[in-house]
Amino acid sequence: MHRTKASIFCLLVALFLLANNAIAQDNSPYSRYGLGDLNNNQNIVNRGMGGVSQGYSDPTSVNFINPASYSNLLLTSLDIGVEGGGRTIRDGNGSFNSGFGTLSYLQLGIPIKKKWGANIGLRPVTRVSYNIQEPVTGDFFDTLRLPLVNRYEGSGGLYQIYGGTGVGFGNFSIGVNIGYLFGSLTNTTSIIYPGNNIYASRHTNRISYSSFFYKVGMQYKAKLAKDMDLTFGASGSLNQSMNGKQLTMSESVIYDASTNDFTNVDTVKYVQGERGKIVYPTEFAGGVLLRKHDKWMLGADFNTSRWGSDYKSYGVKDTATQNSWKASLGGQFVPNVNALSGYWNRVAYRLGAYYGLDYVKLNDKNMPLYGFTVGAGLPIRRMAYSNQYSMLNLALEIAHRGNTQTVLQENIYRISLGFTLSDRWFIKRKYD
Repeated sequence: MHRTKASIFCLLVALFLLANNAIAQDNSPYSRYGLGDLNNNQNIVNRGMGGVSQGYSDPTSVNFINPASYSNLLLTSLDIGVEGGGRTIRDGNGSFNSGFGTLSYLQLGIPIKKKWGANIGLRPVTRVSYNIQEPVTGDFFDTLRLPLVNRYEGSGGLYQIYGGTGVGFGNFSIGVNIGYLFGSLTNTTSIIYPGNNIYASRHTNRISYSSFFYKVGMQYKAKLAKDMDLTFGASGSLNQSMNGKQLTMSESVIYDASTNDFTNVDTVKYVQGERGKIVYPTEFAGGVLLRKHDKWMLGADFNTSRWGSDYKSYGVKDTATQNSWKASLGGQFVPNVNALSGYWNRVAYRLGAYYGLDYVKLNDKNMPLYGFTVGAGLPIRRMAYSNQYSMLNLALEIAHRGNTQTVLQENIYRISLGFTLSDRWFIKRKYD
């Protein structure tokens, strides 16, 4: 049994390293605004149901979206999620394809006592990755007009390392996540002039972020019948202040078109270590989940974030952000969880959809966001004479961002893979 745990743990570490070094060619122009593209932050189980998670809890899977769910943990659960996919970006002149891959989360859920559980984990929060070239015409000396190229590049991301606990009282449970947010985002703008007689100019802005954060949650389970219940859930946090440390640099550079590299000629401005505050917005979500035990579940969620009202960077509001929201609907069906034959009878089949408004808003145009999801929970054979229970979760998401009124439209497909190893890791041995 211990060899099995060690082998699976090595596999999870390998997946973690592979995800962090996966596809590096992602190009998402909208990640230039705000804090970048927001990562899909649900467990792979919930992603297959359109993101429904506020009322969800399970004895062997960890729902970190609502920490009140930790109170229902019965087995210690090691859970890792990775994702990969691609996006197609279209404007009026053509399209561009790119791919991405990343870690979704790494976490360990631990039951402490009856109706009391805890969780520790790591997950990415936002990601910046773009490389855009814009041909323009520049005016010089009032009469000379020359073709120029504006280049916009960005990279980086924010991460959370966290711990949380959830406690149940009768049909009611409450929970909290507390952790540390860290990372850095770099944005660079370059102007490339024709020929080799005029040096290109480049301006770089990099902000390093650090902050403690919290999130609270609650769930209430109403018993409707012997094998059916209805759970109401909610979670959220007020706006939180993050510490920022900013580096700005303006320089004259030589651009080599053959290698696509810049060489510094002269540094015009360099300011390092400018400290300031960044306000992360208020978030709130609520939902309901109807469940028939070991058979099916159906739920709906609604969440909103006050990016337009709350978000500020160094005291300045970002005009490219707005208050966002998303509504989700999804469910799960298991034909026969206790079937002795027919493996596919014990598989959990999931389906969901969502619609909402993205937090980025350009040229005063709202950007709708919608998607469809399918998923499956594949049980892995339980080891004989052990308490192990493992599950492989899959989710496929097809999403669209923007419309004919926005600058760009994005079609996104994402494949997510999650592996959960649940076991009684902390057993007090008895000896005669």
